[in-house]
Amino acid sequence: MTAATHVPAAERLLPRALWQLPLARLRLAEEVAERLADHGLLTIADALQLPETAFVGDEALAATDLDHLRTAIAQALADGLRQFEGAHVNDWPTLRAQLFGPLDDESRELLAAAVGLDGPARSRQAMQQLLGQQELDEALQAIRSTLMQHAAPLLQRMQAEVEAEFEAFDGVLYHSHAKADTLVTVLGNACGDPETGLRLVAFCLPHLCHLHRGVLHAMPSRRFRELLRVLPQLVPQHRLPLAIADIADQLRARGIEVPTGSLMHVLRSELRVAIELDGTRGEVAVPDPRRPGARLLELLEELGEPTELDDLVFAYRERFRFASQQRLLRHLAGSTEFVRVGETTWSLRRWHETELADIADTTERVVRRLCSAKGRQDVLALARGEGAGERGAWLVLDALAGDPRVRLLGRGEACPADQQQSSVMQRLTRAFRRAAGDVVESLFLANQPAGQRRLVERLLEHNRAFVRPEPDRIDTLCNYPFNQERLTRLNKLVVDHLQQRAGYAHAAALKDLVDQTDLGGRWLTPQLLAEVLRRHGPFEVLAPGIIALKSLQLPASLARRARQALRQAGEALTIADVVRARPELAEFTDCLAELLLADPLVQSPDGRYFVL
Repeated sequence: MTAATHVPAAERLLPRALWQLPLARLRLAEEVAERLADHGLLTIADALQLPETAFVGDEALAATDLDHLRTAIAQALADGLRQFEGAHVNDWPTLRAQLFGPLDDESRELLAAAVGLDGPARSRQAMQQLLGQQELDEALQAIRSTLMQHAAPLLQRMQAEVEAEFEAFDGVLYHSHAKADTLVTVLGNACGDPETGLRLVAFCLPHLCHLHRGVLHAMPSRRFRELLRVLPQLVPQHRLPLAIADIADQLRARGIEVPTGSLMHVLRSELRVAIELDGTRGEVAVPDPRRPGARLLELLEELGEPTELDDLVFAYRERFRFASQQRLLRHLAGSTEFVRVGETTWSLRRWHETELADIADTTERVVRRLCSAKGRQDVLALARGEGAGERGAWLVLDALAGDPRVRLLGRGEACPADQQQSSVMQRLTRAFRRAAGDVVESLFLANQPAGQRRLVERLLEHNRAFVRPEPDRIDTLCNYPFNQERLTRLNKLVVDHLQQRAGYAHAAALKDLVDQTDLGGRWLTPQLLAEVLRRHGPFEVLAPGIIALKSLQLPASLARRARQALRQAGEALTIADVVRARPELAEFTDCLAELLLADPLVQSPDGRYFVL
């Protein structure tokens, strides 16, 4: 028997149910049990805490009684605890004892570190630095072999539970989906980490399952790695949508058998595609419907810290396959969810609420200096002069975006908002007033200062003060009979007309409609009508003169159909070839080339032939 000095270690090791098990329930002869009871031995705990005097003296226990007791306890351990106390099979100390009992101290520490039983799980790389790869593999395999030999009931229960969960969830198991009485849930609740149970299952049953990013998959690690390598080749972005059953068949043809649930999880988490239900094809993988802003938000949340724009672009491309730096920059700058904290560093606004509140006084001083100095000023230099650091200066610039007293001019500069128009717009207005009519746009741009030419070009293209009555001619809207009341009536007239039809129409047909009211006249050309509607209404204009409701998203729809024709052909096509493959695009022949040239998924080396 164990001496009293070793009792604490034995109590920690043995399950609570076995520690408190009455000796009367062991396989002991009745007379032996009575003699043990005469010595005050009623439970296994009493037997293991026998004082040293029980082995010496006149009242010492008989050697035969001790032999019977040892044999009975050994038999109880061999038979397992479940037959004696079923109510405690999900007790963590009991399960821990069953798991650690067959192992030596070194193996227990290694298992606890690999699974995370006594603290955070340690990575394989960290353990390799201490033991080396070969020694680590041998030690882990020895632990598995020992558990299979001496803790077979526990592993059999584990395997039965996991196989039932895989059956219920098509080969994939999230810790939140496991039943309450399974080992996965019991270990997760006891250790404070929901993934602890999943890690233990993946460690003990590597031939059956593999843990990847907190999710258990019903396949060994080698097959899962092969799936990650092959799947991107079978599901390129330009081939979507694809039926899940077709993808599974292609994987099966390559010798990779994948459960449906695991396949859909990998498609969502690794390839970032969405799964939709089609009435005829069943579950279908389609492009992720989320907008870039939502994707960037998710990406920054995963990174967990302010990130350089270049790093964001690379991470976005790795996750979602395609990313344009200028496009991502527009989404970052146009959403209030993000904030710039460096020249090329972006972050989530909610991470800097305290900093934004702390720079309120600095921002106020910068605004006062801006308003007193007049003209264009460098906001970053002013903020640094007020004692703000590098990040604080950019946060000041962000705070000025919502201040009505200043106007941001781009490139970190601002001016007082004491005038309704910028100096560039005032200069352009004076120039058109002197011209007293429309001017040739290309010549007008060529005569602008080189430093402002790009800005002027953008103003002429998008500002509501201008219109193009004819190609390559630009004029101001004030030279035509359109005030706010007439613009409102015009928009309503065109919207009602398009909603009653397909949602789009040619500018010439709309001009005939407008000419029937007091809004039209000989002076109103189809080009001018299209310009007014594009700049002042909910419309999109496709060349040559097709006007569509923005809600219809006609350009995106046409580009998608054209891409499908290119995908099915598998070779370069001309616009005529695309129209022959998709006859419904015939009326949009003149604008297809422009749409495909703007599509990042389509290439055209000569402007005539197009290929994905």
